[in-house]
Amino acid sequence: MPQKRSRSTVTGVAAAIAAVLVVGGFALTNAGEGDDAVLSAAPSATATTPADASQAADGPGSASGVAVIARSGPDLPGADVLSPCDVDTRAQVASYDTAALGGVVMQCGNAAQGYEHIRVRHTADWEDVLRGHTTSRDWDDAMFTAVHTALTDPQKGLPVDAGDGKVCYAAPIRFDDGSTPSPDGFVKVIVSATTERVITAYPTDESDC
Repeated sequence: MPQKRSRSTVTGVAAAIAAVLVVGGFALTNAGEGDDAVLSAAPSATATTPADASQAADGPGSASGVAVIARSGPDLPGADVLSPCDVDTRAQVASYDTAALGGVVMQCGNAAQGYEHIRVRHTADWEDVLRGHTTSRDWDDAMFTAVHTALTDPQKGLPVDAGDGKVCYAAPIRFDDGSTPSPDGFVKVIVSATTERVITAYPTDESDC
């Protein structure tokens, strides 16, 4: 994972993103839609054995910015990766190399951010993505694959400023047979620009942030 950028640098990146929005005339109105419990993350910590982002991209992974979910494949992120979550909410379950923020991590987390937040708030949403598609994958297999693509190969013009020190990423979701989840064929990922951590990730029917 690239060396972590200083908070002042990352804050500048967030400001630059916001400036682009102003100059381009865009307005972000729905970054937190459907997720009113999204809060700013607490100070970050370094885990000694984080899951590499490539682990979340097993199978087809992505094709030109599209998150491709393999209908069969490994359990992500795996029991060994999640076991530290029983004792350490700040343990990392995945890491990502992003163009805008550098190294971004997903922690075990809590009610406000990370894997635990996504598990509690959005398991049913991710299960809906898999429903109707012949697959042996779990909800978090789909989630990790989609988050990996959204962060490392986002749609053009993303990420954008989501306010309160957060930025928003998005990407379309497909299965490896070419089918599309219905009605939610996209993933939205909210990241703290100050702590470089994934706050939440959920499927949506909106193609951008």
